[in-house]
Amino acid sequence: MNPEQEGVPHNIAERLSANQLLQVGSSGPIYVQRSPAANRAEVPHMLPGAVGRVIGRSHLLKAMDDAMGSLGSRCCVLWGLAGSGKTTLALAWSGSRLENYPDGQFFVDMQAYSNAPRVDPRDALRTFLAALGVNRSDLTDDTAWGSAFLAATAGKKCLVIIDNVSTYDDVRELVPGMGSSLIITSRRAIPEMIIRHQAQVLKLPLLSIEEGIELLAERVGFVRVGRDNHSATRIVELLEGHPLALAIVAAKLAVHTTWDLQDALVGIQSGDTPLRFLDDADLGIEVGRVVSWSVEDLDPETKYILYAASMLPNSELSSAVLRLVLDQDESRCDRTLRALSLASLIDEISRGHYRMHDIIRAYLSETRAQVLDSEQQTDIARRIRTTYLALSFAADQAIDPNRSPISLGDTAERIASEVQFTVPEALTWFSTITPSMVRLMSEGSDTHDYEFVTRFAWCVNTYLYWRQDVPKTLEVHERALQAAIVGDHPMEAHCRRGLGRALADAGQLDSAKEELLAALSIESARGDCSQTASTQHAMAELSLRSGAYHEALRWGLRAARESRRNNNTVREARGLYDAARALIELGRYTWAEDLGLRSLAMCEESSNAYGRALALRVLGTTGIRSGDLDKGCTWLERAWRAEEALGNSRSVRTILQQLEDAYTQVGNNSAVAEVHRVLTDLDRFVNAGEAG
Repeated sequence: MNPEQEGVPHNIAERLSANQLLQVGSSGPIYVQRSPAANRAEVPHMLPGAVGRVIGRSHLLKAMDDAMGSLGSRCCVLWGLAGSGKTTLALAWSGSRLENYPDGQFFVDMQAYSNAPRVDPRDALRTFLAALGVNRSDLTDDTAWGSAFLAATAGKKCLVIIDNVSTYDDVRELVPGMGSSLIITSRRAIPEMIIRHQAQVLKLPLLSIEEGIELLAERVGFVRVGRDNHSATRIVELLEGHPLALAIVAAKLAVHTTWDLQDALVGIQSGDTPLRFLDDADLGIEVGRVVSWSVEDLDPETKYILYAASMLPNSELSSAVLRLVLDQDESRCDRTLRALSLASLIDEISRGHYRMHDIIRAYLSETRAQVLDSEQQTDIARRIRTTYLALSFAADQAIDPNRSPISLGDTAERIASEVQFTVPEALTWFSTITPSMVRLMSEGSDTHDYEFVTRFAWCVNTYLYWRQDVPKTLEVHERALQAAIVGDHPMEAHCRRGLGRALADAGQLDSAKEELLAALSIESARGDCSQTASTQHAMAELSLRSGAYHEALRWGLRAARESRRNNNTVREARGLYDAARALIELGRYTWAEDLGLRSLAMCEESSNAYGRALALRVLGTTGIRSGDLDKGCTWLERAWRAEEALGNSRSVRTILQQLEDAYTQVGNNSAVAEVHRVLTDLDRFVNAGEAG
């Protein structure tokens, strides 16, 4: 049919052929323009050279296959930490699948994070169109370029890789037509790609220990690494499996053929941070410089918060904690942390909780003075100590609400009054900060903040004692006593008592007794009897350890009387518990049971769960030792449940072992089997937690 006979305008094509560009307006006829790309002489092949095998990314390669093999967008975004291997993964995947893209492969490095100037998206688009045979003169205006590329790749099997992208604007006009595939690499998540193009977004994790060792072995030789697997493991641990950092270590080992892995390990450990070793490689690339491109991309406020977060004593970040340190609104602080997570500078663990990789922390530590002046750093460090002191005090009060408080200072007391911990939350808080306790105290001593050191030790003492971490407890209290002697004399008795208990746990009984008696002497000289019962209780424990049971009985009863005089029923119950333990060892089981029952009644009345568990244990032990196994087992079963509710796995294990022995004596095989099963499950759970 002749279109003109029907009144059809002459600008409607009679037939459509391949590679035509359709320009569709909001109204009016459809215009058809033949694209010069149809006349190109050869298929574009723009991918860089092969990168070889990638390690530890099989699940990501499979996810990319799924994304590119779908009937949908055929689009994938690879994002993650600087140096995590995004470009390597993109090229490794495409290099082994070139036959899937016979109509052309396009590649451009947008240089968003590099020393070179950023590539303008229009320049990249011009390059792509030129490879397709399209000249700039063939297009009437710039707005048609993206449409030209879209049309030229539609219905074809092309692959487009846009590397080193910062924002969606870098990508907007480079998206190929339906049927072609797109891979984007970026340090940012680029959520617009999900919304507008249904892209599959894959974040690259760092390598596991095994994967990191494999990377080293593949590059420097399996025999060489196999000879010192311990050093290889430690190198991967220190670098957290960072692919670029491990590649630099491998390159240095390859260049220095006389080095072994121990030499590399010593080099990594010798500096303040691993970057000193990594960036002194003369290999043309530095981890610190690569990280710097991400940091310098931030606005000033976000950069300030990132550097402040890097001063926290451990890698764990919480918006709730950081906002207290910076005195900011929590939602505002959390928005900033989410932005840092999307920029791959921190990882989101769960809502409101993040983690900063050591490589990032190392870079921020080395460059901190360039961003924060000494006054700002001092202020942030002081705020961190104040916040950690306040939160530790609040957590301690949740664990032992009957403990007599101490003075913290106005700011710390205000923060502590705003925070409410449950017991599980308090235990989690202490567990999180345990690795950095000594570091915080060292920083306090170095800045002559002695009151922080002594009071922080007081706040963490209950948890450390419950956890039975003897080396850590001993170190904490030794540092606290040094600080008290130098600059916080009102806390000296507290610190000597804490150190005395720690020394007793460490088996240094004579030194423990010396410290505890010194604490009593200081309290007596000052006329301060508020903590006398606590010291007497510690003396009772020490006497029990040394086998001086009559002395332990006297100290326990003295602690109970002193507590009754001060109307402290919790301490009185604890004194009776000490005395009952001594009576058990002296064979006075009836008296021991009487004191145990009185202690239990006091704890029940005051809702003292910790003291209740102790009283139940002493009653159970009394029954077992006196030969009344049925009664003893009944009490111990109640003690088991009480300690289990407190989350005290060590005490639970001790009680279960007592029950196992008692049930064995009475021949209750089913009960023995049940207790043995629970013990096995408990050990498995504890071991899994320690491994994690």
